[in-house]
Formats: sequence, structure tokens, C-alpha cells
Amino acid sequence: MTKRAPSPEAAETKRRLLEASVSLMRAHGYNATTVDDVCREAGVTKGGFFHYFKSKDDIAKAAVTYFHERKVKDYEEAPFRKLPDPLDRVFGRLDYVKGAIACSTQVTKGCLMGVFAQELAFTHPDIREILQSYFTMIARDFAADLAAAKAAVAPTADFDPKQVASLYLAVVQGSLMLAKIAGSNEIIHQNIEQFRHYLQFSFGLVPPPTQVLTRSNTETC
Repeated sequence: MTKRAPSPEAAETKRRLLEASVSLMRAHGYNATTVDDVCREAGVTKGGFFHYFKSKDDIAKAAVTYFHERKVKDYEEAPFRKLPDPLDRVFGRLDYVKGAIACSTQVTKGCLMGVFAQELAFTHPDIREILQSYFTMIARDFAADLAAAKAAVAPTADFDPKQVASLYLAVVQGSLMLAKIAGSNEIIHQNIEQFRHYLQFSFGLVPPPTQVLTRSNTETC
């Protein structure tokens, strides 16, 4: 039997619940957000909530998937995707991230996946597995451009694209956390620029730092 598609009204109600969950859980975390909070934010009755979701865990999993899928769509449509040169795509991605999260006048609420990873990794193994799969997808996507750029520009460079992509995730996620603590997005800008310099050195686009002269390396026989 073919499953009937939800009505536009039902789809809109579910969307409002997911949007409310993403917003509240990004701002306050999973444990501090209640089903009542989500219903109030979405303008949906509690009975209406349980028509779509079995529990808070259920909507948390749906919300992080909803959040991830929107981000995937944003990145697929980002200007850097259209650049033919993989090295341009590598650095274009950094520009895109800065424009998306570092230049806003409001302090970031962080990434819902990062918020859940901090809060739920040890207590919700099902959510941890979802997060692991999404972070792996993000790293794999960046690693593909890094590998293509390395092959084209610096085939003998001593770095592993997969490891550098993992470092990129750590830089972005850690910077989002630090920005919330500092009450400013500036740390995101600074750290992305530091990562850009690291990539430039890795690809051999800039010379290494000038060697500091010491007595031992300036003495002659």
C-alpha cells in the first residue's frame, strides 16, 4: 500500500516543531529544553506534538537531521561549489564559513550537532551514531577537495587530506564554542584565518617562517 503524503497543514506543523526544537536546543541545550517549551515556541498543542513525535528523544533526532540536511543544502548551493579549481574551492569554503557564521552581528548559537555532541555523546548512543555519521560526511566532503587540490598543486606535500579535514571540523566546532563563551564571533574569524595560513603553508603557497638565527647555527669553523 502506498503511503499517503502528509497534507500541507500537517507538513507545516511538523516543520514548526522542528524549527522550534532546533532554535531552542541550540540556545539552551537538549536537557534544558522541554516538550512544553517546543510546543509553546511552535504554537502547537502538546497533543499535536505527540501526533508527530513519540518523545523528546524522537524530536531531537529529527531536529538534528533537519538541521544537518539544511546545512548540506546550503553548502551544495554555496558559490565556492561552482569554482572549477579545487584549490579555489578549498579556500572558498573558508570564505563561505566566515560569511555564514563569523560576520553576523548576533553571537552564534553554535551548531546543533556540536551542542548535542557535547551534551549527549555519553548518554544517548543512538544520537551519537547519527552525529558521527554526519560529521564523517562533512569531513569526507572537504577531504575530497583537499585531495584534488593536493594532486593538482602539491602532490608531494606532507599532509593527509582526511586528517586535515578532521582538523577543519575541530577548528570550526571549537571556534563556535569559544565564540559563545566570549560573546563574540571574532574568535571564529581569527581561527579560520589561522587555519587558512596553515593550509597555505601545507600547499607550499607561502614560504615557511624565517629560521631564527642562533649562535649554534651561525658559527663557522
